[in-house]
Amino acid sequence: MKVRYLLFAALALGSCDADLRDLCYNHNHAGDVNLVFDWQKAPQISAKGMTALFYNQDLASSEPERYDFSGNQGGKARLSMGTYNVLAYNNDTETILLRGTDSPKTLEAYTRYSSIEEGTQLTRSGMPRGAAEDEPVILEPDPISCKLSDPFSIEMDQAQTITLQPELRYRDVTITITDVPNLQYTSQFGASLSGLAPSVNMATGKVGEGCATEAFTGLAIDGYTLVFHVRIFGHCPDVTNQHILTIYAILADDSKWYYSVDVTEQMHDEAQNPDEDEEINIQLHDLPIPKPIVNGSGFQPTVDGWQSVEINVTMDD
Repeated sequence: MKVRYLLFAALALGSCDADLRDLCYNHNHAGDVNLVFDWQKAPQISAKGMTALFYNQDLASSEPERYDFSGNQGGKARLSMGTYNVLAYNNDTETILLRGTDSPKTLEAYTRYSSIEEGTQLTRSGMPRGAAEDEPVILEPDPISCKLSDPFSIEMDQAQTITLQPELRYRDVTITITDVPNLQYTSQFGASLSGLAPSVNMATGKVGEGCATEAFTGLAIDGYTLVFHVRIFGHCPDVTNQHILTIYAILADDSKWYYSVDVTEQMHDEAQNPDEDEEINIQLHDLPIPKPIVNGSGFQPTVDGWQSVEINVTMDD
């Protein structure tokens, strides 16, 4: 007897009465989205993988549906009926961390705390912070791009294509210092830059509140020129804040020097570095690196440890 009741129940659930179609679970109330990425606004991003977060606006309190795609072309997603936004970003990063993922309005990219030693890759402990002692040091962000779509609707069993143009969520800073004397005697060097944004909103590109310092390495491209490259989320939102560049140099005699210069004017120079540009260029001239002691001659450090030099470095013409 029990077997008959079970068979009847199974048959009832497996059929769809015409008058009860809203309760029919055999209908798949979903549609397909073909997500395509157009990289004309961020051609320098060579994404090895992309993440798409689909936010259902009809279920504002729910977690987004996540799809990961290999490569940078896109892929397909199947979503239940509703109105959505999709936020997509390249996921081939190591330093980028995300928070506020429950809403596209709050999703932020940031990096963990770091140190001057880690960023410059100088192994000497106790390196000075320069002028921005109260700012946290953060890790340099990896190249990150993002785009938030306009709202779109998912209809039952209908396919559609959504094309997104990811935009950069970082800026490159290039610092060039020419006519550097005694560069051939410098065995190691690095730099740090203060007054930088600690995070960026992925959807809007607006930088987070507060200021941070980043430390980074450099390269001597000839006997008289130093070049530094660093990625930043952006400027500190308070334009009154200073940007202090600190350059660290270890000479052949193991003496240690650091040079602090205010580069706020160059960072904020709209004629040279408009906000819409991807790269900020700082061109400086002359860094007074002393000649180390060689066979008893040269500049003798007066104290052990890092020697501070505050200088007025001029812009290179």
